[in-house]
Amino acid sequence: MTKMAAEPAADFDVLFLEVEGIDSCNHLTELLLTRMRPLLTTTETAENWYSGLLNKIGGLEIGGVIKLPEMSKHGWQTTLEEAIGGFCQNRPDRLILLMFDELPYMLQKIDEVSSRVGRPHEALTLLDTFRALRQRHANLRMIFAGSIGLHHVLRKLKHANLAAEPVNNMPLIEIHPLEEVDAIKLALQLLNAEQVKFADDAQEIAKRLIDHTSNVPFYMERITSQLAMLGRPITLQDVDITFQDQLTNDYDPWEMEHFRGRLETYYRGTVIDVNNRSISENEIARCILDHFAVTDDSQTIEQVWLIVRSQFALTDRQLIVQMLKFLGQDHYLICDAQKRYTFRFPLIKRWWRIAQGLES
Repeated sequence: MTKMAAEPAADFDVLFLEVEGIDSCNHLTELLLTRMRPLLTTTETAENWYSGLLNKIGGLEIGGVIKLPEMSKHGWQTTLEEAIGGFCQNRPDRLILLMFDELPYMLQKIDEVSSRVGRPHEALTLLDTFRALRQRHANLRMIFAGSIGLHHVLRKLKHANLAAEPVNNMPLIEIHPLEEVDAIKLALQLLNAEQVKFADDAQEIAKRLIDHTSNVPFYMERITSQLAMLGRPITLQDVDITFQDQLTNDYDPWEMEHFRGRLETYYRGTVIDVNNRSISENEIARCILDHFAVTDDSQTIEQVWLIVRSQFALTDRQLIVQMLKFLGQDHYLICDAQKRYTFRFPLIKRWWRIAQGLES
């Protein structure tokens, strides 16, 4: 997204907004007003419209940052609609792309803060407002991205049974690892950039490296930098040893703990078993992942249900059906055409088995 913002296509105006720290719709509106201003100084008409909007809403510019009054008669929703709508109308020959990074984190914060002050559902209202704006303006595009799955946030926001479908007009795009031919090409480029010499065949070393890292560039870069520190021509065995060292390092240089720690954020709910005992959903998710980590065979929903029932006194099979779906959406698992599940990435499976102490 950073590259898309830095090098936009010829007919796009792009705003890249990192919103993890935003905790109110007012603050988000201020950020949007601040970031869109440089794009509205190209014509006198657009600049006049922008100045008029600020005067209308009582906005002030302080050190290049737009601040809204604490108590505005317009309110954040009207201001946001007028700001984005006016932006689109003043750039009729351009496609307006708003990219929100870490949007789910922002929605969680807005929901927590607004609920405490007696304004529940504000985060969901924000998403509905975005949806209405996309429908209203043909030249408006949006990208929502984040390390927490939006489906988890929406599940919580919609617990009040509100009839909202705020993203049903946005396609879900999954970012996949590289194809093998591209992964090998990148591996060789990374190794050459680090001036790594080869004691074994370079193609075989690149293939071993991408096999260990499941073709994911982030991990490929991490292992390449470690191989460069050896300071000598590397062998296939060096790749194996370096991979194992990085995967078992308690300092977690590959940030793998994220896959275990985020379960408490993703699966916050609880269920009551037949003994009236409260069980956290993240505890059930860990049980499922432990099972997948030690089996090489893909598993049916029924097989997983039997494993969970052997650990917990549960009767709601539908809970496991839904949890498997979420674990797939969160990139832990993947299913085939027969709805049989397995770990999505061999790398994560290997780490999980080590981190959970499941190695035989």
